[in-house]
Amino acid sequence: MTQFSHTFTITKKDNLRYNFFLMQKKLVATSALVFVIIFAMIGLLRYAQGTPLLSAALNGLIMGVVGMLILASINIATTILRINNFYRQKKLSDFTVTFTADKNGIHATSERGDSDLPWNRIVAVRETSHAFYIFITDSHANVMPKDQFKDAASADAFRALLEQNVAQARLKIRRG
Repeated sequence: MTQFSHTFTITKKDNLRYNFFLMQKKLVATSALVFVIIFAMIGLLRYAQGTPLLSAALNGLIMGVVGMLILASINIATTILRINNFYRQKKLSDFTVTFTADKNGIHATSERGDSDLPWNRIVAVRETSHAFYIFITDSHANVMPKDQFKDAASADAFRALLEQNVAQARLKIRRG
């Protein structure tokens, strides 16, 4: 059995990317809902005021898109401000963690403590262009930034370990 071990430094950038990753699905769904509501309200209101149907629909479309963009902008800005505030208040800080993966699971060692995560307790694994997210619960994950892997071969070795040990249904990785 192959073993993988590497030390990562989790920074503010990594925390921001993780938070954006978590909010992605909710933001898309909420944005779509906001678009539909604004489009319908403005379109129907303008049509009821005597505006031709095509013009009313165009007004609704434009305002729906604007509302969606405003919602997305507010979410992005508040996330950035919240993370920056946590760093300023020292509730969050950069830290170093060493992950070792072997036949038993993934082991994490850091100044915050040690933890063992057996393979069968991993809720999900998601790989993005920036990181591997090893979910312990639906909303808590170990973060392994891809730009800190030694080289592409190290990332491939870790990916192979995941494929061998994590059920396919819980695994969304980029196969090379």
